[in-house]
Amino acid sequence: MAEIRIEHTQRNLLPWLIGLALLALLVIGLTLAFADSGGAVENDVPGIGRVQEKTRDETPRRLQQWALAAEAEISRAA
Repeated sequence: MAEIRIEHTQRNLLPWLIGLALLALLVIGLTLAFADSGGAVENDVPGIGRVQEKTRDETPRRLQQWALAAEAEISRAA
């Protein structure tokens, strides 16, 4: 019968470490890309990873409509 020899080689961890580092960089890059999609600047500092709160307009609706009507009238006159 034929003899089958199996050589046990030592596994190299370097490809695994490089792969994990690339995966971490990919996750960080995607997080930064999607976290600051608005591109708004607050206090002259870019808001990387910061979620900006939307401020609610407290002006009554009828006054907002009146202001829009006045702007439309001005633009028609010009």
